[in-house]
Amino acid sequence: SDVIELTPTNFESRVADSKDVWIVEFFAPWCGHCKNLVPEYEKAATALKGIIKVGSVDADAHKSLGGKYGVKGFPSIKIFTPSGPVDYKGARTAQGFIDAGFKE
Repeated sequence: SDVIELTPTNFESRVADSKDVWIVEFFAPWCGHCKNLVPEYEKAATALKGIIKVGSVDADAHKSLGGKYGVKGFPSIKIFTPSGPVDYKGARTAQGFIDAGFKE
């Protein structure tokens, strides 16, 4: 998969301190909506490869990371830019993620 696994160990260096635009999904392994999102999210990651980075955080295992960014429900998708994170409110489709990534 082209989706990059993010953890508290690599999040700051890969995402928060980066000049890149990232789309990050905060998910829980037991969440049905998260599972349904996987094929679309992976499609977007493949389409955006080399342009915009696409990552995911198991926010159930890494509650501190989810808490830091105000994650209250799953899946929560945020777009991180050098100016900080914004909530993704668009369609949960590959095209929706791709369009949002290019807007930033």
